[in-house]
Amino acid sequence: MKKTFLVIFLVILSLSLLWAGGAKEKGAAGAVKGPSIKDRDPDTLIFVLRAQPQPLDPNLFTTLYEAQIMREINETLIGIRPDGSFYPVLATEIPTKENGGFSADGATVTLKLRRNVSFHNGNPFTAEDVVFSFNRILHHPKSASKSMFAAIKKVEAVDPHTVKITTGYVDPKYGINQKMESWADREQYMVAAPYGPIINILAHYCSGIENKATVEKAGADYGTKVVVGTGPYKFVSWPNPQEVNITRNDSWWNGADKVAFKNIQYRAISENQQVANALRTGEIDVSHNISRLELDSLGKAGVSLARGQGAGRTMYYIGFSMYSPMVGQLKDGKPDKSGSYTPQDSTYLRSAIFYSIDPVPFTKQVDIFNGTAVPADQIMHPGLIGYVTDRPAGTTLGEWKKESSYFNAAKAKEFFNKLSPEFKAKLTPESLNFIVSNIPERVKMANIIKDQVKTTLGVDLLKVIPMVHAQLIGMGKTGEGYDISFFGWFTPTLDSDYTCIIYSSDSVGTGMNAAVYSNAKVQDNIVKARHSVDPAVRKAAYTAATVQLLEDKPYVPLVYQDVIIGYNPRVGALEENLFGTEIIDVHNLKKLQ
Repeated sequence: MKKTFLVIFLVILSLSLLWAGGAKEKGAAGAVKGPSIKDRDPDTLIFVLRAQPQPLDPNLFTTLYEAQIMREINETLIGIRPDGSFYPVLATEIPTKENGGFSADGATVTLKLRRNVSFHNGNPFTAEDVVFSFNRILHHPKSASKSMFAAIKKVEAVDPHTVKITTGYVDPKYGINQKMESWADREQYMVAAPYGPIINILAHYCSGIENKATVEKAGADYGTKVVVGTGPYKFVSWPNPQEVNITRNDSWWNGADKVAFKNIQYRAISENQQVANALRTGEIDVSHNISRLELDSLGKAGVSLARGQGAGRTMYYIGFSMYSPMVGQLKDGKPDKSGSYTPQDSTYLRSAIFYSIDPVPFTKQVDIFNGTAVPADQIMHPGLIGYVTDRPAGTTLGEWKKESSYFNAAKAKEFFNKLSPEFKAKLTPESLNFIVSNIPERVKMANIIKDQVKTTLGVDLLKVIPMVHAQLIGMGKTGEGYDISFFGWFTPTLDSDYTCIIYSSDSVGTGMNAAVYSNAKVQDNIVKARHSVDPAVRKAAYTAATVQLLEDKPYVPLVYQDVIIGYNPRVGALEENLFGTEIIDVHNLKKLQ
């Protein structure tokens, strides 16, 4: 039997080596060339997205998949580089107090706009378009990005080529979650104050400037049939949900000769094996949908691999719907926003599940992360000003261990045993809905979590429900129809305030606060950090918010994932244009062959 097994193994190994060798193409010096692209247009870069994008309307939609496309179409006032430095885009300079860009109190920033810039349809770019775009971000009923820009009080056109932005916060006498549906509301309820990361948020892709006349004329067709910006690429077509085509804007104000690839085709492919095969054959050029199981074989086949470990890298976590009667935090049938929770059955079950989860196996499992992720200890990215490094003793954060995260079977059972008999009777098999994007690795992790909870608590509580990512976002707006959700988050602004969107009261109803969590203590600290330019004040406030967040347990931190990009060696300058996130500045890439 052993001999037979050895023969089979050697045959498989020989075939594997033969296949890997066949995937290589040797040059004169014996170096591995990239996969061939001879059967397709060399002027077209084919870029694979993990999931299909939402409408290409940056002021309203926020996920990574449309962001990667919109970044090339709609330009922002300010740009941010992978190293965190800023540069002017549609503004003529980075505002400072020295150049008069900031007012003496820091609450107002004035930006001069570039002249002689046109949208792709020839319409001139003016301050009116800036005011219009921010009005849609902040007040459009479908905007998922309004919480990101909640500190903006007013945007006004000083003249056709100058805008003035005033920042601030809601006057405490009106309480949190005050509805802001117009500039008039913001004027009434907000107090002007400095906003520490104002330049960072102006560089966010959701602040891409849109043309007022075009958006209003297109109506419901905007974002799918009509898309217009000022950027290096312009929209061509969206022939099916999995494919979007853009082409170089030969009239780009910043010089179309700098843009190497004439056309970009984006394809949504969720299956990792399909992506790996397409990279090997040269059918596609770039993808961040790379199976960690395939890293070695892709390298041997001549595919280049770039790795990003920046502060903006993706963090995975699960969120408990605080509106759920099973795992949420309700008081008299309504979400408890007091900041001082009264323990109840749902609180105990949430804690029991929290301590049942061990994400460490995810980091090692070859078909999930394969060593390209580390366990996460908090809902804040390492490297950002709000990341807590000392883990205070006597707090939940202080319980974290590198080898097991927050997993504690004894503590999980202790909370589970506190449940009342009446409540426990409701915990039938798969009685809690656990929703997750239908991305293979995420579904695998969700099922491992399901098994971990079952093993620890002795009850098969979780029903894993894969779904389209946009549907997941939609459900997160209401907190209804699910008990637990699985999410990933990255911070493209490279500032802690953006990470706080996950748990800010301002984000309830946007789909980004997956737990629909609203806690007065946490929100007060977010506001304190947001409206200070003093790093010490910001750090102290974020520390307090992080510690409280882990006491409340609306989220379970899982892992921080390194970004891995697979690409054809014919694509140059990719690594220097790779953010800590999965975002890539495609217009800066080079065509090497």
